Amino acid sequence: MEDMWDLIIVGAGPAGCSAAYFNAQQGKRVLLLDAKSFPRDKICGDGITGKALTILYEMGLEDKINANKSIVSTGVVLSSPNKKEIRIPLTSEHDRLMPFSLERCLIDNSIYEVATQMVRDNGGEVRTEKVVATLSENGVMNGVRTTEGKYFGKIIVGAGGYSCPVSRTILTRNQEERQDRQHYSSAVREYWSNISGSQGDFEIHFIDGIMPGYFWIFPLSNNRYNIGVGMLLADMDDQQVKLKQMLKWITEESYLSHRFKDAKPTEKSLRGWMLPLGSPRDGKLNPRCNYVEGGILLGDAASLIDPFTGEGIGNALVSGKLLANYDKIDNTTGPAYQQELWNMIGNELTNSHRLQKMLKRKWLINWVIKKASKKPKLQQILTDMLNNKETQGNANSKWFILKALLF
Repeated sequence: MEDMWDLIIVGAGPAGCSAAYFNAQQGKRVLLLDAKSFPRDKICGDGITGKALTILYEMGLEDKINANKSIVSTGVVLSSPNKKEIRIPLTSEHDRLMPFSLERCLIDNSIYEVATQMVRDNGGEVRTEKVVATLSENGVMNGVRTTEGKYFGKIIVGAGGYSCPVSRTILTRNQEERQDRQHYSSAVREYWSNISGSQGDFEIHFIDGIMPGYFWIFPLSNNRYNIGVGMLLADMDDQQVKLKQMLKWITEESYLSHRFKDAKPTEKSLRGWMLPLGSPRDGKLNPRCNYVEGGILLGDAASLIDPFTGEGIGNALVSGKLLANYDKIDNTTGPAYQQELWNMIGNELTNSHRLQKMLKRKWLINWVIKKASKKPKLQQILTDMLNNKETQGNANSKWFILKALLF
């Protein structure tokens, strides 16, 4: 057999680079593969959370991130279907972990550079090659075939997003549905300049006509903005909606259209993508069985995106870093890895799934935002929910909501 790598990582996004960095840091020989070269565009809402920043700083990226960060957002503006608005402060115990917006092209390239350096410093290689198939022997995944040749490894890591070739193999072998429309969202984003009325906050608008999806406006530097709309695939099926048409309607005809009167979209920046959500399923492993002997999925390929916010960078980085604790993936270590990861992020994802389901109740969104605009106590509860994932779990309690609204 040809040269055996400790890990072959397919996909050099945040999950793959996190796994590459922390495994190489331990002296493991890593082969990092990606079909495309860097820097490259990545379709995303461009928001960076405190969870993501914690790991990025561990990777030595604090100075570079601070030099490139756009606007540090200290609040979130929420609007209801009946057009009421409220601003919820964002807080952090450490100012350096406050969320902000930064174009993914910049952040992904920075992560790629430090991961590449760590891999090469520890005897590994980084190559721009497209993986076309996985390889197995006696039922154990042990390699990949690319457009350039074959490579063999002790652990084959699928970190290539929702269309990852390693993911296709693992989900097929585990008889997992590749695109469960109850646990997949679609989104479109577009860059605009000169949108009026922005105070530098993240904005999330629950607009009548696009519920239970939502529309966002995230501020970037130089008076630029990332705007977009997202919705669960099952809800898109029910409502027969097309997201690009929906975004056009919002900017041209909705009650927010006046904010776009003097604004301009960036040419060819309107793009869509799929979001494999980390909402819990009914299987023994959550969010689904993401391993076979010799192979494991990370990040978006493992369906780890937050069901409520659509944010996936944080969990992608966490999943990659955790893999450094494992020297092999088999029928003992595979479930152990997944359970350890779910213990770290499962409560967040479960609570976010509950909040996602609440969006179907238009009357509740209207009522909560209206009451919150008048009740400081409820404003504080919403602040805690946005800043503390554990507090989100209370949002699914009818008694908790009733008590907050009435007393």
